[in-house]
Amino acid sequence: MPEIAIQKQPAALANLEVCESFGEPVGDASLQTAAGFYEGKSYDGDFYTGTWECEPGVMALDLDLTEFCHLLEGHWRITSDTGVVTELRPGDSWVFPRGFKGTSEVLERVRKVYFMMVPEEH
Repeated sequence: MPEIAIQKQPAALANLEVCESFGEPVGDASLQTAAGFYEGKSYDGDFYTGTWECEPGVMALDLDLTEFCHLLEGHWRITSDTGVVTELRPGDSWVFPRGFKGTSEVLERVRKVYFMMVPEEH
């Protein structure tokens, strides 16, 4: 029988490891670290959960996944290719919908918890 998976105190985690870039760096690549704690399969793809952190910098986004996020710390500005600007601060939750395109600007180091759904390749 499956049991509950838990990642205690994600705001205080010290075991984050360097990970792949969330987007395509614009200029110097920002240091990105993460600690996953659960992954699995759904009927149409894979899902991943964890905590992610990123130092200030700019990235171009072209997402082929859907991701729910909750910001624990920092200041993040997301600008869609249509010009909609979203300012994110600690306590904010949002969804990156599959197909989102835009620019990610980390203004102050951010840390988020996430649930990412990656569709199967067809």
